[in-house]
Amino acid sequence: MDNVTLGLAFARLGAQVAGRRPLCATAQDGSLVLVCQSSGFSRPDSNVLRYSASLSQTTAGRAQIEALRQGLVAATSAGTPVRLIIQTPSTGRFPSRVHMRADLVGSVAGFDGDAYSVDFVRLSGEQPDPPPRTRRKS
Repeated sequence: MDNVTLGLAFARLGAQVAGRRPLCATAQDGSLVLVCQSSGFSRPDSNVLRYSASLSQTTAGRAQIEALRQGLVAATSAGTPVRLIIQTPSTGRFPSRVHMRADLVGSVAGFDGDAYSVDFVRLSGEQPDPPPRTRRKS
């Protein structure tokens, strides 16, 4: 998992974005590219990575939240796939990180106008990302 800029993560998943901190975008193939906070994941099944959040708890501008609402409505009604960008906030001495998971594809499992969940599964034939390399202390 490479740490990349948010704009580059969107571009690698086929979406062009405007603005500094988009929450989602529509890719060229019609899929919804979604930025998910690392703290919002759970594993309801060994093959499913679920992301859950609420629009009312999202820290962003009104236009960004409305764009996310529209993206979720469109993905729910049309059944379009959801692509994953994971954002990990900075903690202590570690800076924030952004990485994408091109090996996972999701679908909106639930959206009530505020709370939503997206279930991600591994694309068939995709190999998991290798474990991160660690440095030995000398």
